[in-house]
Amino acid sequence: MGSLVQFVCFTTALPQDEFLQSWEPFASAFLARGIHRIVLSENVARSGEPGFDYVSRNLWDESRFERAFPHGVRGSGGLGAIGVLQAGAFRLVDPPTFDLQAGPRSDSKLMVFLMTRAGQRERTRAAIRAALQDPAITGCAFYLKDGDARTDRFDMVVEVFGRDDGACEDAVAPLRAAVAPFVTAAAVIVSTFHEVAELGVEARKD
Repeated sequence: MGSLVQFVCFTTALPQDEFLQSWEPFASAFLARGIHRIVLSENVARSGEPGFDYVSRNLWDESRFERAFPHGVRGSGGLGAIGVLQAGAFRLVDPPTFDLQAGPRSDSKLMVFLMTRAGQRERTRAAIRAALQDPAITGCAFYLKDGDARTDRFDMVVEVFGRDDGACEDAVAPLRAAVAPFVTAAAVIVSTFHEVAELGVEARKD
């Protein structure tokens, strides 16, 4: 058994402090069920365009994930004023130069959610790598959907780490152009995020 990465996406009109007050008890309850580390990221724009206001990246031991979700994760739901969408369970491939369980916290990153056409995963990954040649892009992490479908909304998530928001924003158009030939008609969601909270390890001190 290895590790699985679960992405949970949230939409809400609540300000950050009110959202965190609702999210933290919910996340803590799952931490008690076996998540190693939870990192919550906030969409910089939160403009109402298609996308997510917050994304939680949950690192699980696979056996604990199976016990927590024996019948798979639900596709969507809600917590009052907060909409919840399960992006699914993924495996990290092409590991970045840091340990997901230990950090680091990222000041700025793009999060890319997409569904590739059949047989196009490798070409999609190659196209993304080729599009990210700017030295202001400091790294990226690829996550591929676990073999057990669980949810079918996305089959790839990519985190692209930049030196600042400008570097991330400059990468959006090249990324969209790079993946266009390889994805389904479903929307490719690309947004700039800041990591704003974490559970499971001591939060970074600013």
